[in-house]
Amino acid sequence: MYFDFYDLIGKYSTSFTLVQEEKGQYDEKGDYVKGETVKTELTGAVMNIRDSKLYRSEGTLTSADKELYCFDKIENIVNAYVIWKDNKYKVETTEENAEFTGVYRYTLKYVSAFNGEAVT
Repeated sequence: MYFDFYDLIGKYSTSFTLVQEEKGQYDEKGDYVKGETVKTELTGAVMNIRDSKLYRSEGTLTSADKELYCFDKIENIVNAYVIWKDNKYKVETTEENAEFTGVYRYTLKYVSAFNGEAVT
């Protein structure tokens, strides 16, 4: 590891819920059975995306999107969501610099606000 971001990430860390939806399947009768939903409480730094990155992204990122820096690797981001401050974000991409920094970075695409309602 070349850089130590432990103190920096620790300073800005907050808790969030990682929701991963497993792929569904069809049973013997041919009926679709929805995959299991697994919720995990994690901590990490959820940050606003830099303005320079928003403008260069050609409209794929918005000011509502975030970046997540954490020490935990999210194994399957295909059906992964983050719930943070009553907002839902789709885990879109990852930066694989952990071998140098010890930190995983993910782009979180804003999905919706729940306004305090329970997330299912």
